[in-house]
Amino acid sequence: MLKDHSQLKLPLSPYQGIYNAIIPANHLLRKIKENIDFSFVNPMLRKQYCENFGRPAKEPEMMFKLLFLKKLYDLSDETLISSAQTDMAYKFFLDLEPEAKMIDPSLLTKFRKTRITEDILEELLKETIRQALDKGLIKSGTIIVDSTHTSASVRAKSPTQILRDMSKQLRKEIYKNAFDLSEKFPEKPSLEAGLEEEIAYTKNLLKALEEGIAACGSGKIQKLAREMKELLEDEKIRDIRSKDDKDARFGHKTPTSTFYGYKNHLAMTEERLIAGISVTHGGAPDGQELPGLIEKVQETGIEVAEVIGDMAYVSDDNLEACGEGITLIARTNTAVAAAANGKLEEGFCYNKDAGMLQCPAGELAVRVEKRTAKNGNTYLRYIFSKVKCRKCPLRESCRVGRGKSKERSYSITQASEKNLERLKFEESEYFRERMKIRHRIEEKNGELKEAHGLRRADSRGLFAMELQMYITAFVANVKRITRLTEPVMQ
Repeated sequence: MLKDHSQLKLPLSPYQGIYNAIIPANHLLRKIKENIDFSFVNPMLRKQYCENFGRPAKEPEMMFKLLFLKKLYDLSDETLISSAQTDMAYKFFLDLEPEAKMIDPSLLTKFRKTRITEDILEELLKETIRQALDKGLIKSGTIIVDSTHTSASVRAKSPTQILRDMSKQLRKEIYKNAFDLSEKFPEKPSLEAGLEEEIAYTKNLLKALEEGIAACGSGKIQKLAREMKELLEDEKIRDIRSKDDKDARFGHKTPTSTFYGYKNHLAMTEERLIAGISVTHGGAPDGQELPGLIEKVQETGIEVAEVIGDMAYVSDDNLEACGEGITLIARTNTAVAAAANGKLEEGFCYNKDAGMLQCPAGELAVRVEKRTAKNGNTYLRYIFSKVKCRKCPLRESCRVGRGKSKERSYSITQASEKNLERLKFEESEYFRERMKIRHRIEEKNGELKEAHGLRRADSRGLFAMELQMYITAFVANVKRITRLTEPVMQ
């Protein structure tokens, strides 16, 4: 239950003047307090509290400000509360008296789990953009998009090891609290057993103990058995890599390195304010998140006219989503670009008189096979004579003559008219100049990771990752708004 502020009289602390004495005018928290209005928090979160029953709750605004401080300085809950008890700048920012006692750290966990929802996270981000728009800080309709990865807070294991650990834990609990059931244990598979054997053993174990577990009265045993059954349903066990974080997945940082965790897809304004967020598992492709990001940015009140990104965002679906009103500034896939350039390997050429491809030995292809791909490109496969290729003196050095394939062929991709127009646009001076600002979002990703702890997940599960990402983005936006509102030094 929230307190009734209409009848609440706040006592004046005799130590209130200490804030002006020890907190300098250029302190970050003082500047944030002067430039950012946090009064929106209480009405936004009021629906999450009971109106008439329960003990008076801590103010949502103060609780949210604690989450803000946690991400601003990248602190644990315990360190945050300990620091807030003695740091006068923290108490000044929290609107507390200097002598006030801080809350127990466990209340922060309760606040995160019971008061914050996905809708509220979206509204929190929109609020920073609204305040920036009100201050006239966002002047362009350009957004820059990119994704950054966050490692899960748990270690990845193989599905076989996950099942093995869970069945071991179940047997251990039965030995401790329901020893009689241990007589029904089936024979364990060997340590070299694969996933299929481990799945079969786990199913047999649960089936043999089903009646005994239901009657044993141990909530811990019953909960563990339920979790194991859920993993075995619909073959879920084959996709997860942790029993504690079932949403995390493997993704690629580079062609040769992987990470286990989540992807945070961001849309940032040209003024370096994050206006749209989408959080997915680590294996999700970047490009498919673009339409949703554009929609989220538009919902904040920004009229999107231009999107700047990397190669991952150029696709027919995204070009269609942008339509005529939004210009997509991103380079086309290298395969399409190579097709448009029409580059052939050394020695191969197109005989315009014969209308056929000619090999380094001067032989023409005997036929051509043609097909059209979904992206509009045409794929031409030129077939050469097997007899002539076997007798050719250049056979060992020619890509057509080598190999064990029954057919000797050379494939060429021809870009569609639409792709050719796109590639021509990418060679323009305007395109090259606009691409020069894409680095800003990479710098923002670095700030989120290095300064605010986004390199590793705070907790487990997709919603926990969303909570971390949105609060971190809120902090970054508040810092940026504060910076943009500072007077320009002459």
